[in-house]
Amino acid sequence: MVKNKKSSFHCKSEKQKKAIAKSYAKKKSGRIEAPYPHFRYYKKSKHPALIVGEQPVDEYKYRKVMHGEKDGSRNNEIVYPNPDKRDNEPMYIGKRTRHDKKDNFENVPLPWKYPQK
Repeated sequence: MVKNKKSSFHCKSEKQKKAIAKSYAKKKSGRIEAPYPHFRYYKKSKHPALIVGEQPVDEYKYRKVMHGEKDGSRNNEIVYPNPDKRDNEPMYIGKRTRHDKKDNFENVPLPWKYPQK
């Protein structure tokens, strides 16, 4: 009978040991909280969303961000000037408030500012 020997990993140097220990010691970066309203990328649609609040459970209330004047048959709210300085087109935000789990949004908010009316 042949036994399957599992080769163990041996560090080649002290520098490699320290690098591995450092990677284990790093804490997972958590969600950065920001005042409402703020923008975050919505992972499901791969588009930004305007976060307007929180639900009692671990969810955000949000509104869709788009370039279209309408969302179905509903008119969207225009945001001028566009908070995304790289984009020349006006930004539209859907009027319906939706909610989804915080895990479906990026951990870091976008640097855009929602203009006050």
